[in-house]
Amino acid sequence: MTSDSKSVSSSASGSSNRRSATSNEPDGSIVPSSSSGDFMSFFKGILSFTGDLSALTCPSFLLNGISLLEYGAHWSDYPHVLAEITKATDPAERMKLVARWFVSTLYGSYNKRVAESNTGEKKPFNPILGEQFRASWADPEYGETTFVCEQVSHHPPVSGIYFENAKAGIYGSGHFSQKSKFKGTTMKVVQEGRVTVRMAGTDEIYCLTLPSLNICSILTGKPFLEMSDSTYIRSSKGYSAEFQWLAKSWFYGEYHKFTGRIFRDPAPTYAASGSEQEALYSMKGKWVAESTVTDERTGAESVLFDVKAQPAADILIRPIEEQSELESRRVWNKVSEALASGNYDVASREKTAIEENQRALRRERAAANAEWKPALFTWIDDADDDEAVRRCYAYLYAAKESVGTGSWVFNESPHHVRKPASQPSGTQTPSDAFSTAQSSVV
Repeated sequence: MTSDSKSVSSSASGSSNRRSATSNEPDGSIVPSSSSGDFMSFFKGILSFTGDLSALTCPSFLLNGISLLEYGAHWSDYPHVLAEITKATDPAERMKLVARWFVSTLYGSYNKRVAESNTGEKKPFNPILGEQFRASWADPEYGETTFVCEQVSHHPPVSGIYFENAKAGIYGSGHFSQKSKFKGTTMKVVQEGRVTVRMAGTDEIYCLTLPSLNICSILTGKPFLEMSDSTYIRSSKGYSAEFQWLAKSWFYGEYHKFTGRIFRDPAPTYAASGSEQEALYSMKGKWVAESTVTDERTGAESVLFDVKAQPAADILIRPIEEQSELESRRVWNKVSEALASGNYDVASREKTAIEENQRALRRERAAANAEWKPALFTWIDDADDDEAVRRCYAYLYAAKESVGTGSWVFNESPHHVRKPASQPSGTQTPSDAFSTAQSSVV
């Protein structure tokens, strides 16, 4: 294993070139001066496109050299924050710690690349079907945290994720998919999926929805991400957390702010102001900087999470030569090397070769009527999962339908289910995706 900073930097608070967490548009453009004409042509094309923007081929100079699967590793940027959830003995306190952990995942996922490079957000590679990414983190107190991600479907693109700290006895499975479209000059990204967190030795679970995103300042060539809409967490003990992402208006306000609340709610489905809800904590701040939490019963205020207070943990990834042919950095190595050297023609050729190989595999499997299945994850409909899962996601579905009606579950997870469903509800099976997919776009 080697420590790596390509995707997840180990200097989240100490980088000399890190922009202020209160900044928005970066200084540096992602468009080389020699490619400004190509960029404007591409931009005009996406403005007139009416479907999901993931179906468009992106120019190589707009690619960041990292697979989208690597972004999932930010769920474990702060392993000790995840592990410390298990220390709380009170369910309300545990929900506060789950909320803290969730906020700790946001900076790396949606702002760090821009903040530390001072250049705009580029597009990651769309993972190939069956692609995998593996990583780990070491903590002196809590031991090893492991992470694995697999592309379980290509059309539509869906990524399954799993993270675990065995010493602390906490683990989570989930999946995410993104649908993008333009609204004005801003790209709106709806993230579909969920994450379910469990603790060993207890039947208590925490279920999370995913935030929506706005990609701003695309026309200037300096794009950055802003959160939008709402995100929810529900525990099987009847506690809920709600986050409101406060998108900046055209004329005033600040970027990256949020408010939130934690409350007990005995209702079976979410309502914005249920009559039996009991307020416990309120939250506010910036998810790229510092946020605070206030106990509504005592008025005591404390730090929820502070991005600048400590660096993210060093991520450990096996060298490329030790990775399997399906692991992300081996799949994309030649493309990434060409992008790093600014040789966009070579990057495009290598990328096309990967695409053509995927199309050939799809044709072979279609001709043989062979069903493709993920190696690491299995789809479980909520109806076939345990009662706690059904109740939590029924509650959340009333708040955010993008949470869906089932989960991709890691095959080696300690969680055991009664009977796997044979086909996802509302999401294509990988085999269906293979047989009906159009040309692969990476």
